[in-house]
Amino acid sequence: MDKGIDGVVLAGGRSRRMGRDKALLPFGDYSTLAEYQYRRLLPLFTRVWLSAKENKFPFEVPLLPDRSATYSPLVALASILERIEGEAAFLLGVDMPFVPPRLVSAMLRGYEAERPSILAARGPRGPEPLCALYSRSLLPEIHRRIARDEHRLQALLEFQNARLFPWDNPEAFRNLNRPEEYREARSGWEPEGEK
Repeated sequence: MDKGIDGVVLAGGRSRRMGRDKALLPFGDYSTLAEYQYRRLLPLFTRVWLSAKENKFPFEVPLLPDRSATYSPLVALASILERIEGEAAFLLGVDMPFVPPRLVSAMLRGYEAERPSILAARGPRGPEPLCALYSRSLLPEIHRRIARDEHRLQALLEFQNARLFPWDNPEAFRNLNRPEEYREARSGWEPEGEK
């Protein structure tokens, strides 16, 4: 557990492919996927937040509101880094319920060793920008990119002080974007995503 790093579940997307707000879908033993992810991060961080446009959650949770009208992970990241209490934020997509806590713990240790601007997991399909640590020192670069209307979080991983953390299990990074992916994930769900 690192007192200088905040855990953040990114839960403010439009969920267009799902057809309804995936953050509010039931998952595991919880009434929402957002709460499932929030509870999983709690043992690993001093502070855990949810990032969203509004407080839509049916449980008590600290919220980092993304008040921009733009739906963009990079804009959300700027809002997060401006408001967190620590020096960095570990960002986890709400739709990635199989990221194992032991990966998050290993990434925290990796960040402690090097203190890069970014430390992102790298799975078999490549870098995972929604399973990554971002330093507050990135804010000027993020603001420059937003001013140029560049919103790809993936492109930020090309930043000079970014590091990748290899993790070979593709199951860890399975996204729940579509109804069929959600149904399949629920039918094969196991606690902590440690398949």
